[in-house]
Amino acid sequence: MLLIKIVLKLIVNGIAVKTVSVIYRNTDYLVFGEIFGRTFLYGFLSDLIGFGIGSIALTIYDIIKNGFDYWQLYLLSFPSILEVTPYDLPTLIIIIFSVALSMTLIFVFCYTKVLTETDLSKKQRFISALIIALITAPYYFLLPIVNVL
Repeated sequence: MLLIKIVLKLIVNGIAVKTVSVIYRNTDYLVFGEIFGRTFLYGFLSDLIGFGIGSIALTIYDIIKNGFDYWQLYLLSFPSILEVTPYDLPTLIIIIFSVALSMTLIFVFCYTKVLTETDLSKKQRFISALIIALITAPYYFLLPIVNVL
């Protein structure tokens, strides 16, 4: 499952960076390659941070909702099948927050770290970082997942 997410992130990252390079035709292939790699790494870091904070928030919400005894039992019998069912409203809000946090971090990293070494103006960097953040946000966090371990 992680491999699928990494491949998906690489493809979406390529689309985002290619979109930016098409909009601003003054970027050459060397800059595209440098932006591509750094955008992918910072985007993946952003996804990990958003996933981690979202997981902690979901765990705390689940403990508050079901009680700590339920959680101890759940952890002792860590599943052979892990199934995420359709979300209730608080869970959906936490997941949307995780996606928004990751998107914000991608934007900040792209604007302050990735695009600073290009010849783009501040306005072009802002728009480019916004495009990359909107395209590469981890929307797959919103999909219910069924894993068979």
